[in-house]
Amino acid sequence: MARILSFLILISFLCLSQGASLAARDFLRGDINEDGSVNIADGVNMLDYMFISGFTYCVDAHDIDDDGQVNVTDAINLFGYLFTGGGAPAAPFTVCGPDPTADNLGCDSYATCNVGDAIPGLDPATFESFVRGRELTAKQFSPEEGLGPFYNAVSCSSCHSTPATGGSAPLYRNFFFAAVGQMGSQSPIWDPPGVPSIVMPSYTYPFGPRPSFPDSSQVGNQPVTIAQRNAPPGFGVGLFEQVSNQEIASRADPSDSDGDGISGRFNTDGQGNMGRFGYKAQANFLEAFLRGAINNQMGITTDPFYGSSGIVSTGFMQVGASFDNPTTDNDSVQDPEISVVDFGDIVIFSQFVAPPPTGEMGSEELLGEQVFSDLGCVKCHVPEIQSNYGPLSAYSDLLLHDMGPDLADGISMGMPQFSPISPNTTGSEFRTQPLWGVSLHGPWLHDGRADSLHDAIILHGGEAESIREAYEALPAADQEAVIRFLEAL
Repeated sequence: MARILSFLILISFLCLSQGASLAARDFLRGDINEDGSVNIADGVNMLDYMFISGFTYCVDAHDIDDDGQVNVTDAINLFGYLFTGGGAPAAPFTVCGPDPTADNLGCDSYATCNVGDAIPGLDPATFESFVRGRELTAKQFSPEEGLGPFYNAVSCSSCHSTPATGGSAPLYRNFFFAAVGQMGSQSPIWDPPGVPSIVMPSYTYPFGPRPSFPDSSQVGNQPVTIAQRNAPPGFGVGLFEQVSNQEIASRADPSDSDGDGISGRFNTDGQGNMGRFGYKAQANFLEAFLRGAINNQMGITTDPFYGSSGIVSTGFMQVGASFDNPTTDNDSVQDPEISVVDFGDIVIFSQFVAPPPTGEMGSEELLGEQVFSDLGCVKCHVPEIQSNYGPLSAYSDLLLHDMGPDLADGISMGMPQFSPISPNTTGSEFRTQPLWGVSLHGPWLHDGRADSLHDAIILHGGEAESIREAYEALPAADQEAVIRFLEAL
């Protein structure tokens, strides 16, 4: 070790004091690779940054002595702490926090401590795209840039900013579906013409009449189904692209063959591509889901980024174009209304935004975890699923489950796995909602009707009815422990 330190001193003229983005965010000094500990791997990453790649997410994490510079002294201090009893890195070290000293360094991402940052390990080009995509989600489009002719919002972050970029939205940001026809063959409203999906637009541009919900007599006496949606949070969900079809299908039990009352089944897009995204698991791949959202909510048209090479799959109601075709509209702005590069950055941000940091698991939280399991909640909210990225502690099986008539919305998306005990539509079924970070983005449930996590549990029905009843029968202290456990996820 002495020889290593001597070598570092000899090359100290190569020290760096370069700046980075000055975005203020919490971090842990010394844990450069965000693996939860400070060890020799962090020292190796530090040397790579200083002398080879020049790339890192968070420059501040390298500044071991907090002198506002990253140089060989920081490497000496880190290795000294690890191997020769030297002093610990300056704060923030054991607890996440901001840099207490103003300097020209910065931190572009540190997902261990912050919501909405990147998963560790991205290469420089992907990370730069991620950062650009994160910034683009806040871009407010104008009609001159293609906003409209039908829209509900002017930016992605209008509906995905609680508690940070990529999250959900307050109840007032809910949007509506208006679906004409029977389940399984539902289509958009007829008037005004050209509405791209069953998402109901609140505004038109130029300023025409505000679209209204039709009654049956206005659409050939067909049924009109109206439902609400609260924006789904996106933290970590891009990693579901890394979950195999086999992993999802392994937990399906569409016939309830084990007789436990839980008959989860996978959904598809109708073309054989297994669903992962959306409240009904109707989309196989993020790009298609996002193309639908940006078109339906803002009227912004896109050309494919990955296209069919990304095995994009979705239902008609999410995007009205095949995988390799552009979306178009009839306003005066040339399509596509966002460049492929910019839209690709938004896709990459959504793919690689990390799951939220977990909270502390004290005695009450551990009790709640045990009660949660004993109740049978883990039959659907599976604590861990395997992926190419590694185990994902999402607390979801990514399957559809019947949630009962009170939560049923009458909206059917995709083509679900055949079941002899369930219809071939998804009007009362929803994908098991991931629970990581669940306390961060209320209100809860698909339409935001639950004001608290307790309310969300109480509103479970269908396959979850007996489990809900068991929860209701618990002592108040055990119910509170379950809530504390959920808040720590």
